[in-house]
Amino acid sequence: MIVDHWTEAPWDAPRWPNFAPCEVACRCCGELWWEPVAYDALQAARDRLGAPLRLTSAHRCAIHNARVGGAPLSAHKTIAFDLALDGHDPRRLYEAAVDAGFSSFGHYGTFLHVDLRPGRRWFTRAGRERWSFLAIS
Repeated sequence: MIVDHWTEAPWDAPRWPNFAPCEVACRCCGELWWEPVAYDALQAARDRLGAPLRLTSAHRCAIHNARVGGAPLSAHKTIAFDLALDGHDPRRLYEAAVDAGFSSFGHYGTFLHVDLRPGRRWFTRAGRERWSFLAIS
């Protein structure tokens, strides 16, 4: 479900205490894809990691997705999260995301893409070295 602007979202601050709706909304227009299961997984990953997570991208409206060169069928057009690697051990971040219920992963040099689609995984050239512990074939 789409909420026109994050200020209209029924955000449950006690349920997701480490995040705000503006963090998961489109940075272009404020549109928010309402998906509590995804926010539960995001909070669970943060709890398992025991450290703050910085989102470099979350939901994108179609216009913003096109402007940033996102794939036409990008999961960001619904809900997906790009988690910055700075300050995190990639292995611990990945394991926290898996334990939290994320099932699709994009491995980049500076961030980890996570979403709830069934079992997709991809690596960028820069990400292959950073994520080599995953036994990339």
